[in-house]
Amino acid sequence: MMRLIFALLFASVMLSCSSGSDDQTKIFEALQKLEANELLVDIEIEGKKFYPLDLPFDGTVAVSDVSVFLNLRNPEGGNVVISIEDQNWFNSERKKIEFEDSLPISGQLQGSFLIGKRKGNAGEGYLLKEGFFEIVQFNQEACIVSVHGILRDPFNETITKPVNGFIVWKKPERLSRTEELGKYLFN
Repeated sequence: MMRLIFALLFASVMLSCSSGSDDQTKIFEALQKLEANELLVDIEIEGKKFYPLDLPFDGTVAVSDVSVFLNLRNPEGGNVVISIEDQNWFNSERKKIEFEDSLPISGQLQGSFLIGKRKGNAGEGYLLKEGFFEIVQFNQEACIVSVHGILRDPFNETITKPVNGFIVWKKPERLSRTEELGKYLFN
């Protein structure tokens, strides 16, 4: 039964995920290894892992008719903030936001993707300038987000860096309450 669930989950990720087959394989492997309510943040900036893969993250979710807000933190000061903010965002066929010049492209969903970490007493942080992020899956089984594009430093627009990666959150505790969140969940 568990294999069937993973096979169905993997198939839905394969069909809907915008990233390459290598990311799809890594997402499938992560879903098999993670325990319920555990997160994997596998994001590369300039071709290097931004966070160590063995660093645990905790997450919170806030959902309403006008937004979905994911806040992911690790014990070393790492933070990823993802939001979609649009009336009835959950009715959109795809939960994908494309960016141009650090702003969502007109006529699409609105939202943001921010990533950062502590480096000693300072911080390193970026926001999505070009490219996209997509919440590929958002249900009791998993929350999967992919990101591809160019980041920029919010304090120095001349600093830009390529970003690629994904986030897998297996069986997010908050999303298990389908009676209260059902209309927001999707594969």
